[in-house]
Amino acid sequence: MIVWIGTDMEGLAGIDSWDQCYDPDDNSPIYRYGLEQLNADVNAAVAGCFDAGADEVRVIDGHGRNRNKGFIDGLIDPRITRVWMPQFNPTRMEKFDESVDCVAVIGQHSMAGTLHGFIDHTQIPKTICSYKINGVRNGELGQFALYAGSCGAPLIYASGDEALCTEAKQQFPWTITTPTKKGLGWAKCELYPTEEVRANIRKDMAEAVRNIGNAKPWIVEPPIEVEIEWAWSELADKYAQIPGVRRVDAHTVAWHITDPKDIYSWPNPDWHPMLRF
Repeated sequence: MIVWIGTDMEGLAGIDSWDQCYDPDDNSPIYRYGLEQLNADVNAAVAGCFDAGADEVRVIDGHGRNRNKGFIDGLIDPRITRVWMPQFNPTRMEKFDESVDCVAVIGQHSMAGTLHGFIDHTQIPKTICSYKINGVRNGELGQFALYAGSCGAPLIYASGDEALCTEAKQQFPWTITTPTKKGLGWAKCELYPTEEVRANIRKDMAEAVRNIGNAKPWIVEPPIEVEIEWAWSELADKYAQIPGVRRVDAHTVAWHITDPKDIYSWPNPDWHPMLRF
């Protein structure tokens, strides 16, 4: 069995501030602390996968600020297969095909506009107000599940704050979740005991792998509409110039994709969505 894991940082155990995830200095002690939490949570999840009999665990560092440097030699479980993105325009993930049996997310945050979600956002913090797939609000969890579903792989597990766990259960009821904290405001939270959380991540991840038969891939027939509401109209102006992008209102643009894997691709001069709606 091959398990493919996507990671983020805002939903990790032990993370309770913006700077732990986004300090611009690679050597900042607070940012390095954040990376240590990332590696520890991933190790717990990977251990759970192998406890349940997984043959391979592929893991991508999905936190953009990390620039694919979040996994630290000597801290990260050497059994993982590190993967990245071999191409952009359109974006594709390495070693993600029909050989993958299931997917999971570690340290995920809730979608933009979630009440009491710790650093809730979708793709770009403080900039995107709403992200919809076929008219339904989604976040990065939904994007990942859609991409995985195109290869027949279901989302089986998620760790993150309480708001993220609720989001996962509402959209994918079979998903097993591990709460890491409770959001009290946009960048305020109550952390749960870190070592207890990591013990739960390992246990819950193993349970999810053992119960993969209860999960279903999220399969959406194309064309698929993506709609984004930006925080101000200038950003919508920019994307409205790209062929295939429709202007919905002052702050909102939309486009259609024919391949679910294009859910991570942003319209630009080198890649544009389908030209006809």
